[in-house]
Amino acid sequence: MPRTKLSEDERAARREADRQKSQEAVEQLKSTEGWQRWLAVRRHFHTYTLRNQLLIAMQCPEATRVAGFRAWLNLGYAVRKGEQAIRIWMPMPPSKRAIAEWKAAGAVPDDKPPTRFKLGPVFDRSQVDPLPAPVEPVPLDPPLVQIEGDELADVWPQLVQLAGDIGSSVTLSELPGSKGGTYDLETKQITIAAGRSVNGQVKTLVHELAHALLRAEPDEDDGALTYAEEELVVESVAYTVCGSLGLDTAGYSIPYLASWSESTELATIERAAGLIDRLARRIEDAVQSTDAAADDAVPATA
Repeated sequence: MPRTKLSEDERAARREADRQKSQEAVEQLKSTEGWQRWLAVRRHFHTYTLRNQLLIAMQCPEATRVAGFRAWLNLGYAVRKGEQAIRIWMPMPPSKRAIAEWKAAGAVPDDKPPTRFKLGPVFDRSQVDPLPAPVEPVPLDPPLVQIEGDELADVWPQLVQLAGDIGSSVTLSELPGSKGGTYDLETKQITIAAGRSVNGQVKTLVHELAHALLRAEPDEDDGALTYAEEELVVESVAYTVCGSLGLDTAGYSIPYLASWSESTELATIERAAGLIDRLARRIEDAVQSTDAAADDAVPATA
């Protein structure tokens, strides 16, 4: 049965509803629960855009892997009847006809039909069941490592290389008390406490690298941060980056992740979330981290 064509007023109403849903997702960052919910989701969806991370966090905070209905079938799973879809921004490339007409007109770059976006349905792994034999469903569980282990030894030199690329150096040394690491603003030296587990050292190095990146690769949109805000930002980076590596640091990171002040403007909180996403992506790219959640899901370009 063909779809009913929407009127211009109906399309405008739908666009406004979509914008409202995105705004509601951003406003969730104002609370401690909403902030932590986003960070937990980002660990699994770090290749997705910030807008889509926030939409997933608002609609399904326990999500760990999403895909469209047909994509799940290709993976060997079927969406259960009656499950409510998660709606995220999906790219809508121009039609073949529009591209053909553009080429026939001379293919002027500035006149190329744009890719548009709309909210479309995806489903989390908790909403699907494996298909029966002879289908062989793709395994979905990512490897998990504990902070007292050494599984991330291969990540350490990549993080050290990133530090060197931005003008910092990394040393292992004894540090006073329970301090795990430091970053010296003047010398750009990162010091990590010796004698700890490799995974623990990796977690601390990610934290200190976030401090270093703030100085080495500033962005005009970052804005000034207080000491407490910077600690919230860099520990948020460590929490989500380590999560994307399969390292569970919730017991160490969550105490840092307090709520923003109720007097803080939402624009400031949203800007900080964008900063965290940018710093985290920089580190994730350096360690060539991948997340199975995005391998076959909706392209995260919204």
